[in-house]
Amino acid sequence: MRIKIVCERDNETKEVQLPMNEETLLKMQGSVLDRETLGHITGADVKYYDEEGNEIENIFLLNKQLQK
Repeated sequence: MRIKIVCERDNETKEVQLPMNEETLLKMQGSVLDRETLGHITGADVKYYDEEGNEIENIFLLNKQLQK
């Protein structure tokens, strides 16, 4: 499943393919956030969207469900 990670502050966007390793997912999220001093803060100023543009509440839960 293709997911967009979007920083609400400046619309920086990364696309990822789930399921993936959780550590890698955290790094991708961090690369969207960590262009100033925010760092890896789970969910801070970040929204997640599926292929149809629907918002995903918890990308980490979805990732775990897809790994099963």
